[in-house]
Amino acid sequence: MTIKCLLWDFGDTLCDERFIWGAGPQWMALYETFDGGIGDDWSTHKLDTAAFAAEVGDRLDMSADEVISFMRERCRHIRFFDFTYNFYLSRRLPQAIVTVNPDLFSEVIVPLHGFDQSADVIVTSWEEGTIDKQVLCRLALERLQVDCEPAEALLIDNKQHNLDDWAKAGGAGYLFTTDDEFRSGIEARLT
Repeated sequence: MTIKCLLWDFGDTLCDERFIWGAGPQWMALYETFDGGIGDDWSTHKLDTAAFAAEVGDRLDMSADEVISFMRERCRHIRFFDFTYNFYLSRRLPQAIVTVNPDLFSEVIVPLHGFDQSADVIVTSWEEGTIDKQVLCRLALERLQVDCEPAEALLIDNKQHNLDDWAKAGGAGYLFTTDDEFRSGIEARLT
């Protein structure tokens, strides 16, 4: 089946998602504890960035304002995967960003890096209150307003379980592993 639109994951697909914690081992150790729990609460807006920063600040002996300032500054230092990001920017097909991310993504990253100009639609977990990629992908298809069935919508994501969930809805998927692999594999997947 022909692919008619692209659904892009953000972290560890378009960029190295560790950018926000790139200040040394203390921040990385904290980051690694965020699977589920506080990370999911932040990504579904049960905690906004201010509340999340207060929690992080307590763990790192920093004020919430210091944490927010640090995170905002780190958003300026995103390492995008060269080929993949440039492919994304080429806008070969209608495209959406479909991401599990907190309000900081929409408030800082999107305007700072122009994602509001390069994506036709942006669907975030914090706005939708769910980390379920199948739900987020379905919303993206509705909002893209393109005549596109799930099987014609390629989710590009670094997590197999997200692709599996999208496949259960009839969606097409591409497992992102590295920038080099994407360079050699994406054209075959689009034809």
